[in-house]
Amino acid sequence: MEHQHPPTPAQPQSRREFSTIPSLATMPFHQNSVRQIRRHIITYSDVCRANDATTTELENLGFWSERLEKIEVYWTVASLDCYGWYQGDIYIPAVTGAHLSDYFQGRYVRLTDILRHEWGHAVADKWPALIDTRRFVRDFGSPYESPNPVWRYDPDQHLTRYAATMPCEDFAETFYLFLRHKGRLPVRLRAKPKIVRKWQFLEWMAGKISR
Repeated sequence: MEHQHPPTPAQPQSRREFSTIPSLATMPFHQNSVRQIRRHIITYSDVCRANDATTTELENLGFWSERLEKIEVYWTVASLDCYGWYQGDIYIPAVTGAHLSDYFQGRYVRLTDILRHEWGHAVADKWPALIDTRRFVRDFGSPYESPNPVWRYDPDQHLTRYAATMPCEDFAETFYLFLRHKGRLPVRLRAKPKIVRKWQFLEWMAGKISR
């Protein structure tokens, strides 16, 4: 498969990674949208801009480190079934089955949210000593690599429906919202203790990484 990766942003240095998501029906980040085909085709420039913004957030919130510098973000022409964190890098296709499904169902996925989510997988992969802990199991209900849902979707426990699929996706969904909200827990979530604990896990993790 031919691919290109965005040039290294001025700050921080190289950014990139990916996870395989086989079904559009379970894709995270959805929001209702007027059908505009351009919004469902990702260009090389789109990836460069979104990745630069996301890696700047990683740096500002304490997650950036030398361990992430060799990760590449690749823009590829097309994929029928997946994009994300895969074997140590992030892949963002211009067109996927997910994009087409979203278009026909009147939904839209923010590229920055996809990258935030996938960089969450990258951070987890590069810091196993912080992920493979009793604290992670306590806060997310099961080990990161567990393939099974911990609970059915519950808005008092999960930030999105996709977060309920597996602990690793719960972590990545929490991570993307942590970046989007610049580390500040939205007021509407502060009365949900299980979500607060997951947010605090990311605060703790950022503190460890940035030392």
